[in-house]
Amino acid sequence: MDSAFRDRLEQIDKLPTLPVVINKLDQAVQDPDADIRQVTGIIQDDPSIMARILRVANTVFYTTERRISDLRTAVVVMGLRSVHNIALSTAVFSTFPPTEGAQMDRAAFWKHSIYTATATESVASFAAFEGQSSYRRDELHLAGLMHDIGKIVLEQFFHRDFTRALELSRSEGIPLCFAENRIFGSDHTQVGVWLGDKWNLSREILETVRWHHHPEGADPNFHDLVRLCHLANHLTNSEALGDGGDHASYMHETAFSDLGISPEDWEDIAEKTRLESRNSQILLEMVADEGNQGKTSAHAVHK
Repeated sequence: MDSAFRDRLEQIDKLPTLPVVINKLDQAVQDPDADIRQVTGIIQDDPSIMARILRVANTVFYTTERRISDLRTAVVVMGLRSVHNIALSTAVFSTFPPTEGAQMDRAAFWKHSIYTATATESVASFAAFEGQSSYRRDELHLAGLMHDIGKIVLEQFFHRDFTRALELSRSEGIPLCFAENRIFGSDHTQVGVWLGDKWNLSREILETVRWHHHPEGADPNFHDLVRLCHLANHLTNSEALGDGGDHASYMHETAFSDLGISPEDWEDIAEKTRLESRNSQILLEMVADEGNQGKTSAHAVHK
């Protein structure tokens, strides 16, 4: 990252932090001795996150014969890691409220992120590479959901310059990350890692955020996950599923072969993504809810 721009990042006042419950859940998930009682106790400290988890538990993500009305049952049905990932992903929606006068539609951006999450799962279902089955559904979903988080920092705290980058991407038909580098000397992938470090996000998520445009640069231990997200991101951009602010999209020349996918599978993957997006309907509703709640309190920090 450009050192001058890093200095600008470090000068941000009141950078949003994730709820304390997220860090506690992260520690609990990594503790082999953690039990359901401990996890439910952590979640109950944040009623809003508890409500979100219960909403997700009652979607087609987790089908049961009866409605889930208590947190303990939700944790049993979903599993500790899924609960942590859903809590994290939904907390991010409320951590960054909409910005007044934004050129990038925040709701459309979150939809792009959610569709990319679904597409990452869809791509994985068509892929054929060693270790493909090692990825959990919620792990794939979270990687896709968080891949563009750096754009939110740029839009919210460097509004005018980010607007210039959006306009440059549009006028010259170049990927947004190229335009960002010309304006900032850095791009949203580097900013996303900077934020992710402060939020103590997992290494697999940080690698996906940093390298989803250039998967060849990722740590070999995370190559496959990054490649899945790279192809998923290109799919959502090219199929106009949501709007991540990009006015040009590109795909690595070996994107298909690296994952053992045939280019002929593209339309089937896209269709599966559209169909499976109904599984994320509750997340889309949460985006709308957060947007409506934030309209009266949103503010922009212009630098």
